[in-house]
Amino acid sequence: MRPNFLIIGSQKAGTTSLYHVLKQHPQIFMPERKEVNFFFKDDEYARGAEQYAAHFADAGHQLALGEASPGYICHPEAPARIHALLPDAKLILTVRNPIKRAISQYWDNRRHLNEPLTFAQALDAYLSDDYQPDQIGYFSRGVYMRYIRRYLEYFPRENLLVLPFEEMISNPNDFYRQIFAFLGVSDDFVSEDFDEAFNPTEIWKNPFYQLLIRKPRYQKRVPAKLRRLFYWGPKMRFSAPPIDEASRQKLVEFYRPWNDELRDFLGKDLADWD
Repeated sequence: MRPNFLIIGSQKAGTTSLYHVLKQHPQIFMPERKEVNFFFKDDEYARGAEQYAAHFADAGHQLALGEASPGYICHPEAPARIHALLPDAKLILTVRNPIKRAISQYWDNRRHLNEPLTFAQALDAYLSDDYQPDQIGYFSRGVYMRYIRRYLEYFPRENLLVLPFEEMISNPNDFYRQIFAFLGVSDDFVSEDFDEAFNPTEIWKNPFYQLLIRKPRYQKRVPAKLRRLFYWGPKMRFSAPPIDEASRQKLVEFYRPWNDELRDFLGKDLADWD
């Protein structure tokens, strides 16, 4: 058994919620493990097609079999790898305002005590439109059209569904109906989880953790293996603070040509991306 569709991204653009909703549909099979990452991680890919197929061994007679690994969109070798094994696969891509996406990824690392730089420092260190698997892709992951063009070298346009993450939030019923129609399954399926956030952001309240997240430079003084010792006690919801205006303007200019190309490709104004 092999999948006939993949959720290829994007990271921090609703793929966890999408996975959980699709997993509930009676005509769709999704493995228990969300991010299989077969086409993304070299060690997984080296294990071979039979090992990959084992993730779908429990599928029954569902019309659609798929998995969700958001790293697929930007990995330079993923399109060719996917096409070699699944040449007729349907591909689903969610795209999010790339500035908000970058901030979300940055703070995800920061709250896991894996980012010693401030956002402005990270911008100076990592701003690039060239994604490399062994480098932090805060900003390169948001140049969506570069990766879309790469996939279209292998797959026909009709096999690629690109939906803005913002539509998942503003009109979830229509958002999911488009996906169900694309996959050829019943589009009258409704779930109370259409507007549920499955990956809410939380941080710990204890003072030791709070010191490290508020003053990230101190993270360097704690070995990576010991940082999890600070994950204890009550939690609280967390919202990323706004970035400084200079950083925001720099990113607006950086993403403008890529966003304009995506607008033309989708025929949508993506007004809230400016």
